[in-house]
Amino acid sequence: MIAVKSLKKSFDNEPVVDEVSFSVRKGETLAIVGPNGAGKTTILRMIAGLIEPDQGVIEVRGRVSMVPQENLLLPWRSLRYNIGLGLKFSGMPEKERNFVVEEVADIMGIKEYLEMNPWKVSGGTARKAAIARALAIKPDVLLLDEPFTGLDIDSRKSLFLTLIKLKPRITMILVTHNMEEVNMLANRVLILTPRPARVSREILVESF
Repeated sequence: MIAVKSLKKSFDNEPVVDEVSFSVRKGETLAIVGPNGAGKTTILRMIAGLIEPDQGVIEVRGRVSMVPQENLLLPWRSLRYNIGLGLKFSGMPEKERNFVVEEVADIMGIKEYLEMNPWKVSGGTARKAAIARALAIKPDVLLLDEPFTGLDIDSRKSLFLTLIKLKPRITMILVTHNMEEVNMLANRVLILTPRPARVSREILVESF
């Protein structure tokens, strides 16, 4: 599903990612962990096609969608509008768009909040809306950058349960610092060195 080979990236002549290689099988969840500033988000952004690597090859079979650390929801628009924004830009008719939005909102457990604006809902609900927006384009691969950051205990638990339900349906790469998240969601974990990021170890989660 995903093959990353000898990936390199520098910013302002400072190496950030250096010779990173790994693969992810279809339906698998890979967690990437490492120190702050190690280059984890940069790796996700390269896989998503948001930035180009300086060197190396990224092979992805299927459509990729990324959920960044910030929800990036329009505060003056409803969750319904935010979730369907990508579909609107793609030219999907409103009736079909609303059907897809309600489908993914139901999967994420936020259907009852669709007519509310982001600033009126909890952080957990807003995060679920951001993930629902990513799911709306029917991706084969979902990239999650620190999805639980800033959430309270109840919101974290609710999002955990929702993502666990998604696992059989979609391939995921999860960037995190939290080993609880790794143990609950991932099949394997990739441990990176401090910047520039290199693969230190790759471990099956069952071996923790």
